[in-house]
Amino acid sequence: MIVSPKRVKLIRENFFEFSLQNEDLDEEVIPDFEAFKTLSSAEQYFLASEYNWDDGTIVLDWIVDSPLCDKGTVIMIFWMAEPDYYFDYNKQTIDDWAKDVWKLLQKIISKMNNGEFTKSKYGFNPTKNGFETDWESAKGIWELPNDLVKGNEGIKPITIR
Repeated sequence: MIVSPKRVKLIRENFFEFSLQNEDLDEEVIPDFEAFKTLSSAEQYFLASEYNWDDGTIVLDWIVDSPLCDKGTVIMIFWMAEPDYYFDYNKQTIDDWAKDVWKLLQKIISKMNNGEFTKSKYGFNPTKNGFETDWESAKGIWELPNDLVKGNEGIKPITIR
């Protein structure tokens, strides 16, 4: 799948470092959900791969909740969140600043366990991408589905710049 230059531009203008666009304002900047709804699954994968986590998790939550979200995309989001940091925490012990990512990770685990990601066109292999996948956690909430640990074989969307 190809992500065209026009679509790359739309993604970068609307979803890349959007929180820095109004640094002088004390109000939270919310990206354009209507623009998000126009993204294909390939474009969601591209967005997730380029996403600046300093913008928070709102766009990543939109991707994970999208009916177009591909299994490879959600696996990539999970591992790019550096989940090993969160493995020693539960809902009561996680720091406030880390709660949104913690909730996103738990949502991904739940949705994976429920078989909610049925499309698997796009690939992401955590081990091949340098992520350690063999941690143990005393918290039962961190029992990872096999697909999250092994990853998903598939293609990667191509961008033309």
